[in-house]
Amino acid sequence: MQVNQEIFLYVAEELSISKAAKRAFVSQQCVSDHINRLEKNYGVKLFTRKPFALTEAGISLMNSLQKIKVIESSTNETIRQHATGERGRFTVGIGASRAQIILPEIMPLYNSLFPKVEVLFLNNDTMILEDNLRKGYVDLFLGVNPPYKKDLSYIHVCDDNLCICISEGLLNQSFPEIKKELLKGVSNLKVFEHVPFIKSYSTSVVNRLLQDCMDAHHVELLFPYQISDTATQIALCAKGLGAIVSSDMLLSHISSHNRICRKNELIHVIPIDSFAKPLRLEIVSMLDAEKPLYILEFEKLLINTLLQKIKKH
Repeated sequence: MQVNQEIFLYVAEELSISKAAKRAFVSQQCVSDHINRLEKNYGVKLFTRKPFALTEAGISLMNSLQKIKVIESSTNETIRQHATGERGRFTVGIGASRAQIILPEIMPLYNSLFPKVEVLFLNNDTMILEDNLRKGYVDLFLGVNPPYKKDLSYIHVCDDNLCICISEGLLNQSFPEIKKELLKGVSNLKVFEHVPFIKSYSTSVVNRLLQDCMDAHHVELLFPYQISDTATQIALCAKGLGAIVSSDMLLSHISSHNRICRKNELIHVIPIDSFAKPLRLEIVSMLDAEKPLYILEFEKLLINTLLQKIKKH
């Protein structure tokens, strides 16, 4: 807002040249000069002199300038919040299964810290999320064993281990004689060659790691079903249609299922020595990308939550 408009508002609010001059820290003559220039510019009287009062045009201008003042103040505050990292918008890439576990814990606290920041989440596998990052569709993503590239930045958060999950019914059917031994400790992938498995799509890191283990140990597993959705995998596994490969962090889904399921649909977790190499969970972003405060704080919360989840297992 221009200086003469601000001074006009002082006069309109005080209905006094002298009081307006004090508020503006200028002389009364200066205030009068500003009002005269405004009246000349608009071609209308803004005040009556005897008595000193606003004209209808003056009232209209006062109402308009008061609205402008509020808008300007709001705009300045919004820009300040953007500059200080209190307001903004960004997109995070994350796998759907981990999103279900992590985000309900992170977002309430994050929202209390940054209520004016809009966060969008894009669910997909690491391979696709890396492509999304380069295209600018996401600002960062939680990757699982992401391949290292020179133009990307990586924050190693934690490691996660793989295991096999199999229902009570399928376990009894497939291993009637060695069931107790299997449940006592670490097993071998080759033992499960005759067991049907439900695997994820080809873009899944777990699926690729499983294939690498099979190739390294000369194991052939059966894959009659293929779907990446964890909830559906667990449901099919519970019905005895196949075993699944899961990471330790995702076992909370199994625990929730086991608390309410029938005995025959109870899902057992069996460690496998072939899965000696853990999954690497990393926060990936473009190298040298500018990160405002609201992104840096989100990363901190994500790291702390992931570490807590890993410690529980």
